[in-house]
Amino acid sequence: MRARLCMLGMLLFATPAEAQFARQEVHPFQSADTPAADFLAGKKGAPITLAGYLRAPKASGKQPTVVLLHGAGGVGAYNGPVGEWSRLLNEAGYAVFIVDSWSGRGLQSISTETLRVSTMSRIYDLVGALDILAKNPLVDTSKIAVMGFSHGGQSVLYSGLERFGKLFRSDIRFAAHISVYGECDTTFHGDEAVTKPVLMLHGAADDWVPAAPCREYASRLTKAGKNVRYIEYPDAHHVFDGPAAAQATKVAQGLSRRRCRLAESEGGVVLNVETKQPFGPSDPCLERGTTTHYNEVAMKKAHGDVLAFLKDVFGQ
Repeated sequence: MRARLCMLGMLLFATPAEAQFARQEVHPFQSADTPAADFLAGKKGAPITLAGYLRAPKASGKQPTVVLLHGAGGVGAYNGPVGEWSRLLNEAGYAVFIVDSWSGRGLQSISTETLRVSTMSRIYDLVGALDILAKNPLVDTSKIAVMGFSHGGQSVLYSGLERFGKLFRSDIRFAAHISVYGECDTTFHGDEAVTKPVLMLHGAADDWVPAAPCREYASRLTKAGKNVRYIEYPDAHHVFDGPAAAQATKVAQGLSRRRCRLAESEGGVVLNVETKQPFGPSDPCLERGTTTHYNEVAMKKAHGDVLAFLKDVFGQ
């Protein structure tokens, strides 16, 4: 298994010679395949082995680390969002741990139609990642942040809630949570009980995962006295930080929850607030037609915003 994961790492993360890391390691870790309702009800599904790729700017010594959780399209090429953020963070002196949630599940990508893996159940991926990092001599366990994109953004955003704290080791927790165009359209039980600093980044023109619900959620957290910052970038679409999306891509059949407002009910069931019915892939609130488009101005601003946030959280 370990040899296969190492080869997978070389295939997925072939990088140019100027890559800004001194050491790369491939680590298998344990997670679980858990349906969304089961996860919210406090149950854990079948165990599964995933992989993570640790890139450290220094070959030795404990380093501040950022866990990166990809979106529905998977880890992607080096010039995609995950690779671009990995490069930036390494250059800034931070190690990164890139979680591959799909390969271990036999997936290359997922779509909204399949709902194959729920955003919330990927919190177990973060539990496993944090557990493996806690044992690594390259990682400063008091300075581990987590950053997620789109499908991974919601997982990252809500992984800091008090109700899910019992899933993690009692002595090691994420120091901060960064969500990049992650969904905020669902009201979860206890979702104002945020324990660590939160940064939310969104494009104002995003028609796949709209900004308004995240703006509203951030406002609720601010009113509750939580340490949260919400930043919205003008004229920025979904994947505004992915250079590979230099040409605007219109996906006529792309399914979006932009009209949906959802809420967790008893037993972990998520309901459509309007219809009061359980939400699913044929819900009437879903609409087709989505856009992805790189925006260099927004990406550079986001880079600066994240680095300033991490410097404040880590003190370096």
